[in-house]
Amino acid sequence: MPKTTDVAIIGGGVIGCSIAYQLAKRGIRSTVFEKDSLGSSASGATGGIIGPIWYVDHTIEPYFDLAMRSLDIFPWLAQDLKDSGVDPEYRPYGVTKVALTNELHEVLKNNLIWQEELGIGVQWIDRDELFERDPHMTPEAQGAVFSPQEANIRGQAYVNSLAHAACKLGATCIEGAEVTGLEFDGDRVIGVRTLTDVYHAKHTVLAAGAWTGLVNRWLPETIPVRPIKGQRITIRMRGFSPMGPVQSIIPQNDGTMFAGASREEGAFDHRITTSAVDGLFDNATLLYPVLKDAEFVGARAGIRPGSPDGMPILGPVPGYEGFSVASGHDHVGIILSPATGVDMAEYIATGDASRLDFFSIERFTDGRPQFVPKTLFSNISYDK
Repeated sequence: MPKTTDVAIIGGGVIGCSIAYQLAKRGIRSTVFEKDSLGSSASGATGGIIGPIWYVDHTIEPYFDLAMRSLDIFPWLAQDLKDSGVDPEYRPYGVTKVALTNELHEVLKNNLIWQEELGIGVQWIDRDELFERDPHMTPEAQGAVFSPQEANIRGQAYVNSLAHAACKLGATCIEGAEVTGLEFDGDRVIGVRTLTDVYHAKHTVLAAGAWTGLVNRWLPETIPVRPIKGQRITIRMRGFSPMGPVQSIIPQNDGTMFAGASREEGAFDHRITTSAVDGLFDNATLLYPVLKDAEFVGARAGIRPGSPDGMPILGPVPGYEGFSVASGHDHVGIILSPATGVDMAEYIATGDASRLDFFSIERFTDGRPQFVPKTLFSNISYDK
């Protein structure tokens, strides 16, 4: 006999767990199926910067709105998750971006015009003040922009806290449960198959990250999501750690720092490579020369889900009742996760997908204008 759940969620990364948590808050029972362990790919490997003004194109209004709503949600969400029993390790100490070249100085100054209009306290820090705040900074620094309401979070802890809180409210998370296909009744998706069980559900969400695009796994049509590998390193230097993220140096609660992140198109593996590690160290020491003597603690790789236009694919899949997708967030999955969870849960609960229309998979086939997001810090290399 098939088992049952209100909503089947394929994928136990930050997006799947965010949806499960928001559904649980609405009293909707979901089951999250994760083929490995929760947060085992991009969500756990992320640097965890919550910096929408740097990584999300502000000229694409619905995209930037999703990011800024998420920024507003994060403080109380992090507190709720911590109160539920697992600390997501949210650090609300702002984000700093440093002008290391004349070109970057000009770009940061130009961007400051619209950033100041957001009303979130974004400000320029001149060279002298920057060195007073951060004497370890490279003498090449020409100044910086500080965004005090942005933050960072530890991706693995965040996923764990979402799953814990969701399960306390009635969700179920099953690790080591690979979904091998969907169950159909005509053109309606009625659940999922794993290697050992069949689960029937009123609604099924495909939130499998880069694996969303597996050919012939889910539907006869291919969902346009591709793998983009990223690697980041963990370092430690006793007595030194910035308060919040500075460029790609991201402090952690345990005294270590993440330095990230590489970007490798089409790579579908989790191997750590010496070329990526060397490049991440080089970038770190360009910003903070003192880090040449830092301890190498470890490294981690994850596979991000990329879409054709770099923006998430959210909402119902045409032609398949009871089935939706939430994937394609690329390098901003953490940043967009709170509002994504809220909007997907609201759609599943009410059937109203209007808030997700801009992110519909139909945008790739219905002739609407295609946007190409532009971001300054999606993949940093300071010497180029």
